[in-house]
Amino acid sequence: MHLSLLLPVLFTLTSARTSPVERDSFSLVGLLDEVILFDAPAFSDPSNPSNTLVAQQAFVYFHQTDIKPIVSGVQAVLNSLGLDIGNSLTNIEERLKLFAVAGLPYKTVKVEVKGCSRQAQLSGTSGLPDLGISLQNVSMGSCIAAKELLARVKLSFLDLRTFNGTIFPSPDSGYGVFSDIDDTVKVSHVLDTLALAKATLIEDPVAVTGMPELYASLATSLSSPQFIYISGSPFQLYPFLHDFISTAFPANKGPILLQNLTVINISQLLEFAGNDGIFEYKLSQIDHIHGMYPNKKFLAIGDSTQKDPETYDAA
Repeated sequence: MHLSLLLPVLFTLTSARTSPVERDSFSLVGLLDEVILFDAPAFSDPSNPSNTLVAQQAFVYFHQTDIKPIVSGVQAVLNSLGLDIGNSLTNIEERLKLFAVAGLPYKTVKVEVKGCSRQAQLSGTSGLPDLGISLQNVSMGSCIAAKELLARVKLSFLDLRTFNGTIFPSPDSGYGVFSDIDDTVKVSHVLDTLALAKATLIEDPVAVTGMPELYASLATSLSSPQFIYISGSPFQLYPFLHDFISTAFPANKGPILLQNLTVINISQLLEFAGNDGIFEYKLSQIDHIHGMYPNKKFLAIGDSTQKDPETYDAA
């Protein structure tokens, strides 16, 4: 069923790459700003093997407005479609909250990684259409050997908050795993709009039967391969999907690459899963990862609901 009644707010689909914009020191993250520091892959600098590069992404936004009117509207429509909200209002609020924020342009994000010799700087978040997003390869200098490294945003001495992410270093050798998320590791019901609404907004996430055991087995049989999750979902669902992967697949954590959806029509959020641009997006991300690790062998795992076999074949 078409969900065009869900909150008519204009949306724009954009590419995951942004152009950095230089600004003065006043553009540093302030006390009223919020930051998402996405987990990121790290790789050896081809021109200087002793240097570590990180494909770091951040989203800077103004503290969110009251989302209760948005949630109330969504709740009314879901009820009209016969979906029982029950005690899930908190879930809906949590999963919609990033759709109610305004990304901030020209913000400089300084990042420190524990175990690396150099502080990195994302030189400026984008203006429209990728409002508030920055994605850059940054140099971290020499880093200790570790499967995971803790990254944090460096704030002013008056700001006691913490915005953390995880860096996943991996050599240009051995094995890696490309994994889809929706209906591959997480039950999403992409082909059923109402069931997709429940799985995305209402219900607690559920792992696809047998996949946690399979991925745990791969972690052993492939000698701790690098897992990289590539999904067509919008990045506003990153906290939700990150918590799911960390909980359901603790031995298989890795960067989660999601599409930019910076100005959104929530009415089309659930239809977004079937967007034709997902094929091109996933293919571009796989090509980008291959550029980081040209000698690594990758096992690709997906399902047929979003043309994963065709994507992996093209890659």
